[in-house]
Amino acid sequence: MHTVMVVRAGLMLLAVVSFFACSATRDETLRERANSIHQQAVVIDAHAHPKPSAAETLSLGEKTEAFEVDFLTMKEGGLDAVFFAVPLPGMQSAGLPEPAQILADVEAIADEVERFQDLAEIAQSPDDIARIHALGKRAVLLGVEATDPFGGDIGTLEQMFEAGIRMVTLPSEPLGTPELPLDDFGMRIVAEMNRLGMIIDITHTSDRQQMDIIRTSVKPVVASHSCTRALNDIPRQMPDSIIRSLAEEGGAICVTFYPGHISSDYPDSTITIEDLVDHIDHIVRIAGADHVCFGSDFIGGDHHTVGLESAAGLPGITHTLLERGYSQRDIAKILGENLLRVFESVQESGG
Repeated sequence: MHTVMVVRAGLMLLAVVSFFACSATRDETLRERANSIHQQAVVIDAHAHPKPSAAETLSLGEKTEAFEVDFLTMKEGGLDAVFFAVPLPGMQSAGLPEPAQILADVEAIADEVERFQDLAEIAQSPDDIARIHALGKRAVLLGVEATDPFGGDIGTLEQMFEAGIRMVTLPSEPLGTPELPLDDFGMRIVAEMNRLGMIIDITHTSDRQQMDIIRTSVKPVVASHSCTRALNDIPRQMPDSIIRSLAEEGGAICVTFYPGHISSDYPDSTITIEDLVDHIDHIVRIAGADHVCFGSDFIGGDHHTVGLESAAGLPGITHTLLERGYSQRDIAKILGENLLRVFESVQESGG
């Protein structure tokens, strides 16, 4: 009897050891496959700030703790392209109006890219992204996020385009009263951005204006750094009805990493990559995998989703998507192809 019990105990121990060994092997296989998918994809961040307010200077080719999305960290996380937003935090020149500050900061980023030309290049089109990616460098694209980027002058947009800016996050107030329909100036802004071939970003406009812009634009638009209101019921996030309308017109919503946008439980609860991917899952369920991407909104500071403290953590998104059963094709779309498709559509007959 004693011998039988010993044998049974040994078999149980062997089964437990085998279970954990197989589980560890599966986890390692999944991680290796996720890394392979991530490296093969063209990974694009739709919205990030290249310099936190606390940093005195712009320094994108050197590894520092303050910079979440410098060129070296981008390479570490497999981030191939990023839309950097101007004006730069903490770099305002005394007396410069906002449109002039935008152009000055574009020049500052271009100078930084030139200084580290072995690591990065400026991109102004989807073809540029592909070319720079093939060289093993980081593609830097230029976007605008400002209170009043136009200064009441529609001609400012052409100046921005000539300077290399390819996305503008539209603010609510200069486009009219947020609760009312888009005004004449707002409609002219949309038409001019369509003509030039600039991506319209509706992240910060009101629900009413978002719908008006989607309907007015003849090109698809994006929300470059938003999450879903279904999972975080605050006005800043996008309701299902607008996500569906955005998708029906070929656009995309780019989920953002800021934990307060992912969940209203923050800061009382820790927010993780799993919580972020819940938003991706929701968008895919209601609009399909062709209409979701990501825009980190990295801006420095201490507010981070766990695992996404910098661009180095991006493979964690791919791993979680693969773990949840997403195909390699759909993962590649979410990581960058969806945004590329919008960019290509926007630039058709534009410029």
